[in-house]
Amino acid sequence: MLTQVIPSYLYTQYNDDDSLQAFVSAFNGEAQEYVDWFNSVGLPVYTGAPIQGPLLDWVGTGLYGLPRPVLPSGTNQSVGVLNTWALNTLALNTLERIGPASYYATNDDVYKRILTWFFYKGDGQAFTIKWLKRRVMRFLLGVNGTDPGIDQTYQVSVTFGAGNQVNITILNGMRRVTGGAILNAFTLNTVALNTIQSTLTANAPLAMAPVLQAAINAGAVQLPFQFTYNVAIE
Repeated sequence: MLTQVIPSYLYTQYNDDDSLQAFVSAFNGEAQEYVDWFNSVGLPVYTGAPIQGPLLDWVGTGLYGLPRPVLPSGTNQSVGVLNTWALNTLALNTLERIGPASYYATNDDVYKRILTWFFYKGDGQAFTIKWLKRRVMRFLLGVNGTDPGIDQTYQVSVTFGAGNQVNITILNGMRRVTGGAILNAFTLNTVALNTIQSTLTANAPLAMAPVLQAAINAGAVQLPFQFTYNVAIE
C-alpha cells in the first residue's frame, strides 16, 4: 500500500502568502494521517485491538456481512396449551409465545468469537465431530476471536440422539472410576452392592460456556440445519 500521499501545493503566484502555505501544510498533514491510519489499522483483521465498538460493527457487517447478534438467556415459552396457564388469565383458544426475559451482552469479545466461528477456515467445511468440538473449544478459549491453538478437546463431548439430535456437553471436570462393585475387581463382602468409587479432576472453569449455549440456542453460530442441538454444561 502507498505510505505517502501526493502532496497538495500552491500555484507559484501564491507562494508568498503565509496563510495559504499554512493551510496547504495542514491539509497535507491531515491527508497523511488518514493514509497512516488505514495502513496501520488492518480493517479485515477484526481480532486486532484497533477494531472495536462501532468500527467493529462496520467491519463485521460491511466486510463480512454478519451483524452483531442478540443472544437471549433462555428459550421461548408457549402459553395456551393445556396446563400451561391459570384459569381466567388467557382467552380460550389463544396461544402466546413468551420470549426470554434477559439477554447476554454481545460485547466486542463475544462478537469477535462469533465471527471466528463463521469464518475460520482451518478446520475445513465438512461437518464432523472433530470439526464441531474444535469450534466449540475455539469459541470458549479464543479471546477476541483469536485462535488459541486447539491441541485437545477433552472438555467437549458430542453424542447423537434420536431424531437427528446432537448433544453437546461442556465438562467442568473429568470423573474417573477407581474402584467399587466392578466384576473381578474386589473381594467378596468388601464392597457394597452397586457401589462405584471415583475421583473428579476439576478443569479450569469455562466462563464463556453459557454464552455459547445461548448462541447455539439462538442460531447465532453457523451449524448444519439438518440437526437440532442441545447444549449442556456439567
